Amino acid sequence: MGAAQQGKVRAGIYIRVSKAKRELLDAQRQQPPCEQFCAAQGWTVAEIYLDDSTSAYSGVRRDNFERMLTDVRAGKLDAVVSWQADRLLRTVTDAAAIVAIAKETGVQLANVGGSIDLSTADGRKRFYEAAVAAQYESDLKSERLKLKHAEIAAAGGWHGGQRPFGYDLQEYIERTRTGPKVKYKLVPNPEEAAAIHRASLDVLAGSTIASIQRRWAQSGVRRPNGGVFYYWMIRELLISPRIAGLRDADGKLVPAVWQGIITPEQHEDLKAILGPSRPHKGGTGRPPAARTYLLSGMVFCAICRNKLRGKRVDGGRRYVCEPLFAGCGGIKRLAEPLEAHVVQQLLLELPQRLLEAARRAPETWETLGALLRRRQTEEDRLKGLADYLTDGTLDKPEYLRQKQRVQARLDKLQEQIAAIRAQEPRRRLRGATLGELQAEWDALDLDEQRAVLADHITRIEVKPAGQGKRFHRDQVEIIWR
Repeated sequence: MGAAQQGKVRAGIYIRVSKAKRELLDAQRQQPPCEQFCAAQGWTVAEIYLDDSTSAYSGVRRDNFERMLTDVRAGKLDAVVSWQADRLLRTVTDAAAIVAIAKETGVQLANVGGSIDLSTADGRKRFYEAAVAAQYESDLKSERLKLKHAEIAAAGGWHGGQRPFGYDLQEYIERTRTGPKVKYKLVPNPEEAAAIHRASLDVLAGSTIASIQRRWAQSGVRRPNGGVFYYWMIRELLISPRIAGLRDADGKLVPAVWQGIITPEQHEDLKAILGPSRPHKGGTGRPPAARTYLLSGMVFCAICRNKLRGKRVDGGRRYVCEPLFAGCGGIKRLAEPLEAHVVQQLLLELPQRLLEAARRAPETWETLGALLRRRQTEEDRLKGLADYLTDGTLDKPEYLRQKQRVQARLDKLQEQIAAIRAQEPRRRLRGATLGELQAEWDALDLDEQRAVLADHITRIEVKPAGQGKRFHRDQVEIIWR
């Protein structure tokens, strides 16, 4: 500690403001006592290290804490001062790191209440005891918080935090034994709830999330913080149980205390279409470019069986068997007449297809209803088993054995329900005449039109033109589902 021997001790003041205590333990309250302490000791304040809104126990890196330790190792500091010991450390790991550095460098450690001499066994013992006490306090608070959240979830309550899109926070007064408390509940936001409801119905009817993202971006639908919606955000929103008035409690969905925007049945259908929640890789808020080719991915070369690519040639839209993508180059067709022909054939085919679907519907929905009733019975059995475990009728091994059998039946029923729901097209034009069908078709955007085509058509094969250059319907073969 050469600098301390030749002149004043160089002290670094460490200040940490946690989110939970930001109002009470702000930097303005911590800094003056530390500076006064240094002045009383005759120490020079070399630098103040501030970690703002950082919980030392959360595992989040404290950049200025690490920088301060680096300065200690580099010999730039002879002492470290904090307002209280728990501002400097919250875990035994922190304490071990500081003790090791103190042994290596001889740095002094102090708080406003007095110094701790880490060069002695007694000083290190008291320092570790302070760390153990701080970690115990944090562990205890964490356990209490988890229990509280579990109780709130089981009761279908809101977990708190920033208001979710689709809902507003409504203030109310709750009477408690200690007096009235201000609390908040979720109530649907009319405009945002309407946007969610329409988007949900659109997806159930065959729309893509990309088309919803474009519409929301263009119409000014924004997140509560003012940001635009990313693709994955809309997807996660639409499969969230919250918008169905449900709450996840230990892996089970329970009725929430707030009003749903969609029905639980619609929530199940959206999950079946969009899949379960999954980790996202972020992304851009810029909506994807709109499609311009109706038949992309559905139209094939009859010569080499390769997919035709949408491409602009001589200023016009064409479907091309592109050699750059392993095509033979033998097919080039103007997009407009080919797309018009496929749409015309679809609309001519639809009345008979809709009639056949209507004939199948009663039997299909009767079967679905039976499966839904059986699923409810199994879910009730699962709840009953939990009650038997609680009151001691079943021991844990027997409970787990029976739970596994019931869960296996539930999983099988869910597969059957999903299979039936997938049998029918998600969007069906319902017009009785060609004119009505054409009007419904024209009202759809391109993504919705592609969804209708995919419901009814497996693939479209385009044959060579022969001697003439003009489009002819005989050059196109539509393979129906």
